[in-house]
Amino acid sequence: MLLPPTHRNGYSYTSEQQHSEYNNGKKRIKTQRVVIRGKKGYKQVSVVVNGKRKTSKKKLTAKEMACIRRCEYVPDLFMSCESCIH
Repeated sequence: MLLPPTHRNGYSYTSEQQHSEYNNGKKRIKTQRVVIRGKKGYKQVSVVVNGKRKTSKKKLTAKEMACIRRCEYVPDLFMSCESCIH
């Protein structure tokens, strides 16, 4: 089993996904980001509509971090962040 590269505090993981779409002539860019450094991590969602940015950032739970470390799918990982933006 291959392990991801380690950070000086232990485990290190970063992931970013970007989605863009046009709706009624407005460009909407949604960025989903996950960062884990050592034993702490956070998830973040940013939405840019017509140059205005809204961002929500929350801590990852221990269960979510364990799933990410095992390279497992985490259902509805960003739903709590997205509900704060809308």
